[in-house]
Amino acid sequence: MGLKEAVGVGVTEIVRAYPDTRHVADGQGGAWIEIPEVEVGELYARSTSLLICLLPFALPAADVYPIFFDRTLTRTDGSALGEGFAPTELSWPGEPEPRAVTQVSRRTRGDFALQTPLIKIEKVLEWVRTR
Repeated sequence: MGLKEAVGVGVTEIVRAYPDTRHVADGQGGAWIEIPEVEVGELYARSTSLLICLLPFALPAADVYPIFFDRTLTRTDGSALGEGFAPTELSWPGEPEPRAVTQVSRRTRGDFALQTPLIKIEKVLEWVRTR
């Protein structure tokens, strides 16, 4: 199955902002997105990370979720990442083997349709940069 229209629009918008983005269809009309390098900021030992997320087939009536960062995401001061961060393993159609990642849980409040997938990614990145 190909991408549903709203998912395709979301993929295009993300690729414009992050040209190295790779996307893989989820088989239901949605798409997995992998951005190889996003800025996470100076609070972290490495100021960049990969970002992987799912654009669900139900867009725009669903949230962009889940969102994952590299498992090596650690704070420069050695403190725990804290609430909203969880180490896990990701199995997705983009890779044959599971990958160690850190899941970030930030749900959209209100109407999902008022936010594009790129806006959601940018909001999560801003949240990560200020935690």
